[in-house]
Amino acid sequence: MTSADVHGKFLWHELLTTDPSAAGTFYTKVLGWKSQAWDKDPSYSVFASGKGPVGGMMKLPAESAANGGSHWVAYVGVRDIEATVAAVPRLGGRVVKAPTQIPDGGRYALLMDPQNGLFGIFTPASSGMSGPEAQEFAWHELATADHSAAFRFYHELFGWEQLAIHDMGPAGSYLIFGRHGERLGGMFSRPSTMASSWPHWLLYASVPSAAKAAEATTAAGGRVVNGPMQVPGGSWIAQLVDPQGAAIAVNQAQAATVASKPAAAPVAKPVEPAPRPAPPVLKPAAPPPKPAMAPPPKPAAALVPKPVATPKPAMASPAAAPKPAKPAAAAPKAKAATPKKAVKKAKKSPTKAKVARKKAKAKTSVGKKAKGKVRAKQAKKHAKAKKRPAARAKSSPARKARKGARKKKSARRKR
Repeated sequence: MTSADVHGKFLWHELLTTDPSAAGTFYTKVLGWKSQAWDKDPSYSVFASGKGPVGGMMKLPAESAANGGSHWVAYVGVRDIEATVAAVPRLGGRVVKAPTQIPDGGRYALLMDPQNGLFGIFTPASSGMSGPEAQEFAWHELATADHSAAFRFYHELFGWEQLAIHDMGPAGSYLIFGRHGERLGGMFSRPSTMASSWPHWLLYASVPSAAKAAEATTAAGGRVVNGPMQVPGGSWIAQLVDPQGAAIAVNQAQAATVASKPAAAPVAKPVEPAPRPAPPVLKPAAPPPKPAMAPPPKPAAALVPKPVATPKPAMASPAAAPKPAKPAAAAPKAKAATPKKAVKKAKKSPTKAKVARKKAKAKTSVGKKAKGKVRAKQAKKHAKAKKRPAARAKSSPARKARKGARKKKSARRKR
């Protein structure tokens, strides 16, 4: 790969951290990268994935620590490192580290854009040699005070193109940039609510699952700042912070895209073992106690109702027996009138016999009462009839006297 081919392309990603050993362990658990000492300089470590080198890691220098804590830096390839460094002050930026030779590896420099966004540039050793082209970073995002002004700076420096603009409503617009029609990342203006410690350039590493990467981050001592969430285009992202304070993000492409990338598989393997072995141990352990505890209550509950249910019918039958026994005394009276067959039926169904006896009693009692009333009336009539002749006999002389007096009075009047 010639220097002309790499111009404007992200080639390398480097972590400057306060604890390289702990950081190496964290990224192995979350992203599956392995860190190993560089053979040219043991103080510098190289992250590698299944496809080869991904980026580098070194201890945060004292001069860098004064300006901020642990952080990632993205390096962009350039044709001529000297010419690019010279153009930065003219465009409003500044040079943080002058061009420096890498043993058998080309030259690099650290720069800052007009709005204090830190980035690096890199030129491969010579034409015909391929630089350490990164394969595991899918997106690069710049949060700045004025993304339009920032894009003009980077356009002049690297020739980046504006490929699209997305309206984010109250949050403003999101500018997507790239080169030769290939999308490389996005830029947006920082909202006032964004923490000043948040980096200007945020790097997105490719992962098969943003959710698993977020879980692994928490388990490994890091923090999940945002997500996992789906973004326009169907990808899933999560923004993370490692235990040393360096911010990084992960990007899960659409299912079809992830399936077509064979390199995504090695990343998932180191992440899955940590969370998955634990649940299988717990799940088999939990079920045994449940079946052991469940059977005792069930038989106990089934046996209790049975003894309780049996006494109830036993108590009911003796209680019903005495009732038909009472009318047994009246049965002999009806023997002459009741046929043998009826008696047998009554014995078989004591309830019907009782009802019949009650009805018979009721009828007889009613008849007796009616007869008694009739006889009483007749007796009264006879008594009155007897009294009337005596009364008439007693009152006849008086009547005659009254009639005689009336006749006398009428005769006197006529005179």
